[in-house]
Amino acid sequence: MRKIVLMILLITSILLTGCWDQRQLVNRTLLNGVSFDLNEEGKIEGAVRALYIQNKGAGQFEVQDELVESVRPTVVGLGLDVDSKISGVIDAGKAHIIIIGEELAKKGIHPFVEFMYRKMDSNLSAKIVISKGKGKDILSMEKEKSPIAFVILQLLKGAQADTVIPNKTVFRVWNNILDPGKDMILPYLERVESNKVEVYGVALFNGDKYTGTTLSKEKSSILLPLMDQLNTTNNMVLMLGPSSSRRSISFATRDIKRNLEVQVDKNQKITFKINLKMNIEILSYPQDIKKGLNIKKLNQDLSKELTKQAKEVTDTLLKSNCDALGIGRQISSFHPELWKKINWEDEYKNVQFEPNVKVNIIKTGNVY
Repeated sequence: MRKIVLMILLITSILLTGCWDQRQLVNRTLLNGVSFDLNEEGKIEGAVRALYIQNKGAGQFEVQDELVESVRPTVVGLGLDVDSKISGVIDAGKAHIIIIGEELAKKGIHPFVEFMYRKMDSNLSAKIVISKGKGKDILSMEKEKSPIAFVILQLLKGAQADTVIPNKTVFRVWNNILDPGKDMILPYLERVESNKVEVYGVALFNGDKYTGTTLSKEKSSILLPLMDQLNTTNNMVLMLGPSSSRRSISFATRDIKRNLEVQVDKNQKITFKINLKMNIEILSYPQDIKKGLNIKKLNQDLSKELTKQAKEVTDTLLKSNCDALGIGRQISSFHPELWKKINWEDEYKNVQFEPNVKVNIIKTGNVY
C-alpha cells in the first residue's frame, strides 16, 4: 500500500511540474499600452507602447520602450499593420491600459472593445479609459522611472481605492455594452503638463457612445455611492453654512446603505427614489471649540448639502441621457409590460429623480 501511495505522489509531481502555457518574458515584445483615436479624415489612429526585453546573459537584461503607430480605416486593419511593424514574438496579454480619445469615443467604442475582447491573447483585465484630446498624446508621454502605461495603471488603482472612478476592464465594459438597462461611466484622463497626467473624473456614456459630458472627481465621488459602489475609502471635502461664514469640512465614508424605489403612476410617469445612508468619520472641521460639536446639527447640514449635490449629479445624468443608475434595469425587472411598450432612449429624459442622502457621524477623530 505504501508503494502505491509513493508511486501516485511521484507521478503527480511530474505532471504538475511546469505549465503548458508558460511563456518567458525575455526575448519577447510586450504591449503594455494601447490607444485609439479618430483623425481628421475619419480614419482610426492606433498606437502601442512596445517593451522589448532581451536576455544578454549572465543575468543581464536589456529593456527598450518604443511607441509604434498606424492609421487605417478599420480597427482590424490597424491591428495587422501594427503587428507588421513590431519585431519578435508579440505578447498582447500584458497590455494594461487601453486609452480611447474622446472624439472617437463619441462615435462609439464597441468595435474597439470587441477587438480586444475577441483577440485570443488579449488581457481582459486591462483598464479602459477615455482621454481628453487624443489618447496617443498620453500614451506617448516619456517617463524616466517607468513606462507611462505602468504610471497610468497605478494612478487608476489609487483613484479606484478612493472611490473616484469605477474599475472598468475590457471584460466589464463588454458586459456593460450588452446591457440595455444600464449605461456605463468610464475613467476620464487629462494630460495637464508635458509630462503629467491626472484623473479628471468620469465620462458619461449613452450605450457605447461617450456623451461629451464628464463629472469631476468631486461629483463622481457622489455618483459612485449612489451606484452602491464604495471601495477602500471615499474622502470628501464640503463647504457648509451661509456664504458669509462658510466652513470647510472633510470626512471619510466608512459604510453606505442604498435603497431604490421605482414608482410608475397611472399616466406611466416614472419616479426614481434613491435613499442613501452614509456612515462617516469626520477628519477635519474648524470650529469654535468653546461651543463644542453639535453632532445632530452637523448630520442635518451634511445631509442637506449632499442631497443637494446628489440632485445636481442626477440632473446631469438626465441631461446627458446616461442611465448610470440602471433605472432601465429596474423597470425591465419590476415593470416588464411597461418596458416592452416604451422606447427607453426617449423616455429616460422624462424620469423624475428624488435622491435623499442621510448622514450618520459614527466617529469624530480628533475633532471635539
